[in-house]
Amino acid sequence: MKRLPLALALFLLGAVGQQAWSGTFVPDVPSLGYSPQNMDRSVDPRQDFYRYAAGNWLRNTEIAPSDPDVGGFTLLAHELDRQLLTLIQQAAAANGAPKGSPQQQVGDYYKAAMDDARRDARGLQPLAAELQRVAAARGTPAEFGTLSGLLQDGYGGSPLINAFAMPDAKDSSTYVLVLVPGAQMLEQDEYAKPEAQRLREIYRQYMVALLNGSGDSVDAAGNHAARILALEARMAAAMMTPLQMREPANTYNMMTLAQAQALVPALDLRAFLKAQGIAAPARVQVVDIQAMKALQRLLTERPAEDVKLLLRWTVLASRASVLGRPYSTLEEEFSRLRQGLKTSPARERVVTQQIGAQLYHPLSQLYVQANFPEATRREITEMVGHIKDEFASRLRSNTWLDDATRKAALEKLGKIDIQVGYPGRWVDFSTLEIRPDDHFGNVQRATRFAFQRDIGQIGKPVLGNRFAVATKTTPISVNSAYNFTTNTIDITAAILQPPFYKPGADVASNYCAIGAVIGHEITHGFDSLGRQYDPQGNLRNWWSADADRRFKQRTDVLVDQYNRYEILPGLMHNGAMTVTENTADLGGITLAHAALRRYLAKNPAPTVDGLSADQRCFVAWTQMWAFKARSERLRFLVSIDVHAIASVRAVAPLLHLDAFHEAFGIQPGDPMWRDPKQRVVIW
Repeated sequence: MKRLPLALALFLLGAVGQQAWSGTFVPDVPSLGYSPQNMDRSVDPRQDFYRYAAGNWLRNTEIAPSDPDVGGFTLLAHELDRQLLTLIQQAAAANGAPKGSPQQQVGDYYKAAMDDARRDARGLQPLAAELQRVAAARGTPAEFGTLSGLLQDGYGGSPLINAFAMPDAKDSSTYVLVLVPGAQMLEQDEYAKPEAQRLREIYRQYMVALLNGSGDSVDAAGNHAARILALEARMAAAMMTPLQMREPANTYNMMTLAQAQALVPALDLRAFLKAQGIAAPARVQVVDIQAMKALQRLLTERPAEDVKLLLRWTVLASRASVLGRPYSTLEEEFSRLRQGLKTSPARERVVTQQIGAQLYHPLSQLYVQANFPEATRREITEMVGHIKDEFASRLRSNTWLDDATRKAALEKLGKIDIQVGYPGRWVDFSTLEIRPDDHFGNVQRATRFAFQRDIGQIGKPVLGNRFAVATKTTPISVNSAYNFTTNTIDITAAILQPPFYKPGADVASNYCAIGAVIGHEITHGFDSLGRQYDPQGNLRNWWSADADRRFKQRTDVLVDQYNRYEILPGLMHNGAMTVTENTADLGGITLAHAALRRYLAKNPAPTVDGLSADQRCFVAWTQMWAFKARSERLRFLVSIDVHAIASVRAVAPLLHLDAFHEAFGIQPGDPMWRDPKQRVVIW
């Protein structure tokens, strides 16, 4: 279900990566990471720096048939999955691993997932109990509450309402229960925009096929699909937009459980919580009040049979991919068509990523032991110190901050805890039962394990778990992320490979690739969102009115700049939705380049490949973001992603740096020239 991770986004708002995608393993393509071979020196850097820095790579690289795009994140994800698959298959081939050990869990999960014959033979039987429970419901508030609770607990989400444990934004030492209405298969815009009509038709056909395969006649399946699509569209339209969700003031709606219940009396919240084993708390955070009211209208204005259709569809759609054929094949084909792919992902890679998402720390332990040298951890930790020191120096000399705000900013910077590679303490998965002959059961038990571990923290002190947000901050995630509510940064082991980092490589390229990533994450603590949280991670305004005004003047320039980028004919970038990441990109390359110059002042570097250290720095940055994508992918990213398109990130931040203009002799009248009055210096 696609809307469910929204609550996670509230918890973890600052990350360097684009939205991830699962493709198949691909043939060799020109690698990314700083390389003069990837440049096109026939292009004048003053005319088109993107083509100058990465033109040969762009010309020689094609998007793989099973991928929607190709770029640094995609290529590293493929390489990572090759590394992980080797470890997984070794675990599956081993005998005698202790029960509950990472090797046993990873190996048995893989064996069960790859047993197509057993999955095919079981058909829909794994879903029978839940489907029968939905069919038998009469539509009472208690039943809808119970069913929603059971679906979230075992299936990962309910289309009606979901609950999460999150640090209280204004008291980040304690977890609070967060209620989030609805989880739909498509993104919000995709239910309404005219250009998404083809996707809606693909989705409708998928629904018809899956409903027909689960017992409906073709006519009944068509009727049911139309009703489900209308219900999902209705709920999606009532929800806040992704941009509105980015503003903490919109989502921090604290109230008693009774007050939340009054918003949606047609669904019993106590029954919902009881089904998940959650004791009713004294207060809750309702993320989207208007969506809760819309849920109440849907439950009272539509027949109970319509709501039951929605619940039945959730059971089918949320687990189609882990059933046997034809159900998994239908889901695979829908996923392929949705992204405009030529072929579907390899089964081995799909399973590899399932294991990474569900057994994230067991698999990460195997990965770190086999693939992550301590020397890399030490070198990156040292670089972190240099970047952080550079930020502190810039804060002290900042000309637009008043003394009180500067002092508070320095305090916050000083308390940012940055860790590299993997956690000091792993999440204990040993009690999770993973069997070699029960793929569906493994998925259900792992889903329940993760949810219960999360929800069991409500009302308790916030855990100091690091590298533990599945697919986002685990050591096997190609990412780096800042957490607003804990004022911490996790730099994963997986990202510390080309194109982001290469041990012993040219210092200029390493600083302006992984060093810029580090600076990007630090800047997230001081972007339009991060700056709303104090050093302890509490939502509190620590800015003077004048500093606030001056900051907004600068970020408004970025909003305007990115609004002017046309991604496809008629498809413009959303500068407001991407402003936090654009601020972090500008901060990242600014800090990395400044820290590089400090380093070079003591350790001079020669000209290499005909390029000065400054020039290699900026070429490395641009090559890191070289990117090609299918039109479907671009439309999706512009609609939902808070990052700018990677090819825009490749150059747009550089235009604000005086050093970039100086390095390549860019003059007024050149296409790459940006007037000094339009250059923004924030941090």
